[in-house]
Amino acid sequence: MKESKWGILICSLCLLLAFSAPALGQQKQEKPKLGAALTPAQAKVRAEAEKREQRNQEFIAAVAVGDVGASVKLLAAGADVNSKNREGMTALMHAALNGSPELTQLLLRKGAQINVADVFGITALMQASWAGHVEIVDMLLAAGANPDLQSIVEIPRVRKAGVTALIGASMNGNLEVAKVLLDRGARVNQQDAGGQTALMHASQGNFPQVAALLLSRGAKTEIKDQFGRTALMIATIYDNFDVVCILVSAGANVHTKDIHNKKPIVYASALDHGDIYKLLEAAMARKPSSNSAVFRRAP
Repeated sequence: MKESKWGILICSLCLLLAFSAPALGQQKQEKPKLGAALTPAQAKVRAEAEKREQRNQEFIAAVAVGDVGASVKLLAAGADVNSKNREGMTALMHAALNGSPELTQLLLRKGAQINVADVFGITALMQASWAGHVEIVDMLLAAGANPDLQSIVEIPRVRKAGVTALIGASMNGNLEVAKVLLDRGARVNQQDAGGQTALMHASQGNFPQVAALLLSRGAKTEIKDQFGRTALMIATIYDNFDVVCILVSAGANVHTKDIHNKKPIVYASALDHGDIYKLLEAAMARKPSSNSAVFRRAP
């Protein structure tokens, strides 16, 4: 009986090995072969490509630190004016961010692409607008930069996607840049990925002059972000009295509600923003036609 069991067991093992052997053999055959050695011609091409890439990265680095002389030499040596670094930034983006008119003009003369974007969807114009470089912004717009392009993913520095040049300028309070962009036709009511407009960003950052400019150029007060907040509600939450005055005087709806069904005055009360609470209380008591009164902080 024991011998019979051992015989069955041995036969089973033999069958298992028999069926497994082809599969194992197949796996061995499918093992990738090692690459063949490069021919002298191929090795030369690879070496030349590596040399070009090194020169391109040195060129971008030179522009990034504002070294005009080195940038000119590297361009003369064959550096690609539109080469990119790991984050997709070009030399033009670095020149725009750093505010270098000389390098910006040089790069534009050499054929730098103006509306190309980095991995975040940021263009040279957005960089210059964010940094507040009026001359560079004007230069790029004159050369054909599109003011309405938007970033495509969340930007590390601002934690926002969908940022335009005007939004970038507004969130930093760059009044003169905002003027130039608007004069060149930038869309004033464009929203970022969170639904916020340039007016909302100016309201949050407490930039009353920027807010007033945007309103004078057609910014809408009743656009809402993803939380149902208008510019007035945002200015109230951040205790930006002067901006609240401007918005109320411009006719912003003081009775608006967010997704939590809360009015601006509720936030003013909860956050103990006394001056704003009084202002909103007075505005809510007025007739709609008299909302255009000019409000100022009490002395």
